[in-house]
Amino acid sequence: MKEEFKQFESYVQLQKFLDFSFPLNFTRGWAASPDYLLIVLRELLKLLKSKGSLTVLEAGSGVSTVVVASALKKYSSSSRLFSLEHDYDYYLKTKEELQLNGLDNVTLIYAPLVSYQINGREWWWYETTELFRELDDTVDLLIVDGPPEATQEVARYPVIPIMRNKLSEDFVLVLDDFNRQGEKKAAYLWKRELQVFESDEPETEKGTLVLRGVPQVKKVKFSVCIPTYNRAGYLKEAIESVLNQTYGNFELVIYDDGSTDETAKVVRSFKDPRIRYYRGEENRGRPFARNRCIELSTGEWIVWLDDDDRMEPELLSRYLLEINKYPDLKVLYLKSLIINNEEEGYVSTAMCDEFFRNKKQLIRKLMSTSPIPNPGVCIKKEVYEEFGLYNLEFLRAQDYEFWFRTLPFVEIKGLGYAGVTYRIHGNNISANMSLADLSYESLAKRKFLNVFPPEEIYFFSREKSMSYLAKDILNHGDFLNAAYYMWLSESEKLFELLRISGILVYKDSKLLKIYSRFRDFLLKEHFSSAEKLASKLGESFVLLTRGLSLVKKEPSKAFALIRKAYIMNPIIDVSLVPVNLRSELEKVIRRLLVVANRFEEKKPEFVNWLGRDEIIGLYNS
Repeated sequence: MKEEFKQFESYVQLQKFLDFSFPLNFTRGWAASPDYLLIVLRELLKLLKSKGSLTVLEAGSGVSTVVVASALKKYSSSSRLFSLEHDYDYYLKTKEELQLNGLDNVTLIYAPLVSYQINGREWWWYETTELFRELDDTVDLLIVDGPPEATQEVARYPVIPIMRNKLSEDFVLVLDDFNRQGEKKAAYLWKRELQVFESDEPETEKGTLVLRGVPQVKKVKFSVCIPTYNRAGYLKEAIESVLNQTYGNFELVIYDDGSTDETAKVVRSFKDPRIRYYRGEENRGRPFARNRCIELSTGEWIVWLDDDDRMEPELLSRYLLEINKYPDLKVLYLKSLIINNEEEGYVSTAMCDEFFRNKKQLIRKLMSTSPIPNPGVCIKKEVYEEFGLYNLEFLRAQDYEFWFRTLPFVEIKGLGYAGVTYRIHGNNISANMSLADLSYESLAKRKFLNVFPPEEIYFFSREKSMSYLAKDILNHGDFLNAAYYMWLSESEKLFELLRISGILVYKDSKLLKIYSRFRDFLLKEHFSSAEKLASKLGESFVLLTRGLSLVKKEPSKAFALIRKAYIMNPIIDVSLVPVNLRSELEKVIRRLLVVANRFEEKKPEFVNWLGRDEIIGLYNS
């Protein structure tokens, strides 16, 4: 019923605008549907507004010929319509329809399909001798509804290579039947040949593509950068997705951060000269690998792609258009990502806000979480020259720390195109974010307060801003620093937070008695008994107990749980943890206890108030 209503609505609009003098032939089925015809009419009228007079070419005649001819007769008598038809009986039928409607403003050409050689292959398309003899101007609107699908695979592809030199720079192409695979493949081939274009896919019954030529575009060079480490099983698809871009002025920089799998073999299986592969001798971590990609790149813009993700074919083309429209842009990002969750077996779309010329919202969002997605992000290389490379100390969240240093000070814009498929699987960070080391995010946002004080971020009083700041810090599991800012703002929720997390233990004499028994059970590895008491002490002690119980069975998961406990409560006695885990754990604790900005000058006093006056001196450096 919904589709029928849409077609009825479209037909009524066509009738209103065109006032047919004779009943229109049936639409839908093999013929053009009203919703598609309405798209054609809209594009025609838009072109008339800007140009006044048009040359229109139609590949495949029928009801659409009557609609376009009626529109030109009513709105622009100086415009010309050429219509090609390969089937002689259908040619006569269209001719009759034009006569019945009193339309003599069409050059209807019987053009049987003939053979063409295009890129070393034989293609069948309309005979163009008569068309080229009659056509004395460039084509502004190209309507493609033929040849039929049965002619050959990707039957409609030849229209661009054959007519390319006859099209105006800002031509508009409207393609019917875009839901079919042959039409989708034809469109992809057109876009690769055009390199620069605008395109829309209005929702119609059989699918429609609107493709627009774009004149006078500066064709910048992109450096697509893939830092990789032991992802040979995914890397091939990532590389293929880059090489399949419709825009071709790019290099693909792959920095292999000391892989021990078949990464080199995968890369060398590709022979494309745009690939530049470099391999490090040892694994140095993601920020180092990213920085090497930047140093090795030669493009004006850097586009980041993770080694297990895929770029959609039009990403670089669409970035290019935005760069040309807005010369002051420094960062472009995707407002939507395709999420392929291989762990759960579903595909979804993640959306992101637009921050173009809206610094206040950007900065506020930045304090809550990373405001823009890193997959597929496009950054002008001069941004790294001005603000520096990725911080090597941030083994995680290096992009988040970089955003704090750059986004508030450069112009950024979102792209309304789901340009990257982001994969979640068992071998990537996103699959285990609940156990990730979020102390990096906490440190990044707390250091940002050296640049923007809370009242400039939240636009409230200092006291109320501190309360909002505490909530944002809590977003990344840092209970102690959230509690500290609550303490500064004298929040009534402070003690509730301290109790839930377990930070209150060292201040409360009753809890200290329970803690003493808990500690004895833990050191004796009586984990079930310890966990019963841990639930009374707070969530951090529950996590700690579960982690310690897994040290021998699942050491990686055990450390992740223990680390999460200390991110929640970094003043837990480290002596409860095995000696071999303490070194890495103390780095986490240091990031949380460090005085990161001028507002944290009272943190030693706060920790002392909590009953752990001896701990702050160990990490305040």
